[in-house]
Amino acid sequence: MKKREIKLIAMDMDGTLLTSSKEITEHTIEVLEAAMDRGIQIVPATGRSVNGLPKKLTALKRMRYCILSNGARVYDLHKKKSIYKNQFETDQVLKLLEDVRPYHAFRSIAKDGEVYCYKEELDRLGSFHLGEYSEEMIHASRTPVEDLKDYIIQEGGTSEKMTLFFEDQEERAKARKELTESGLYTVVASLKNNLEISLDSCNKGDALAHLMEHLDLKKENVMACGDAENDYEMILAAGIGVVMENGSDDMKAIADYITDDHNRDGVAKAIEKLVLN
Repeated sequence: MKKREIKLIAMDMDGTLLTSSKEITEHTIEVLEAAMDRGIQIVPATGRSVNGLPKKLTALKRMRYCILSNGARVYDLHKKKSIYKNQFETDQVLKLLEDVRPYHAFRSIAKDGEVYCYKEELDRLGSFHLGEYSEEMIHASRTPVEDLKDYIIQEGGTSEKMTLFFEDQEERAKARKELTESGLYTVVASLKNNLEISLDSCNKGDALAHLMEHLDLKKENVMACGDAENDYEMILAAGIGVVMENGSDDMKAIADYITDDHNRDGVAKAIEKLVLN
């Protein structure tokens, strides 16, 4: 592979930077620090909201920018403000709530860095059979409200994305088809039982392009790492697209480089081989 001057590395979190136990290894932290020593921007690019970023990552004080909610927000951690938004207006998210009402799914909405859900659905989370760890993570990351519609109307403003968790795969497939065919939404999945719904123009690649413009960087200055379909446009937007060994076949088909899996320091190994060495 032709050597390029990489100035920014964007990386997905779950299934990419994080292990199966949602940890970042010490070796990976050391490699991220080594990249920052060379002036390279390290940019988390995740479906999570800002408050869902791992503490071990936000402890890296030189890390400044992050791409959140699958591209709905590019956030400056130092100035604590968004530099780009591509989000639902109030009327759009109210329509989305109506569109997903027929489905038996656990619903949550990311808004202003927090993730809100129905209290009643959180109280019966076990009925969705998400697995013990997923339940623990959801309880830790969600803020329950009595009624999402009422809350959205009361608060106003914009919303980043909606996440649905399904018990039934057939219903998940039906929801995906119907929501996609509406032409209103981008519908992707980061897990086997979820759907993540954003505006139709929203994705990580679009957000990365806006960050590159903000920093006056060209495609050849950027590397991106991912594993799942919500990383697809980001991999294509980068000069070097790295896909994890645990990534899907569709993702591997567009990769410039396939690295080790997320449980074996795959991101760190790619940075060492393609950037630091």
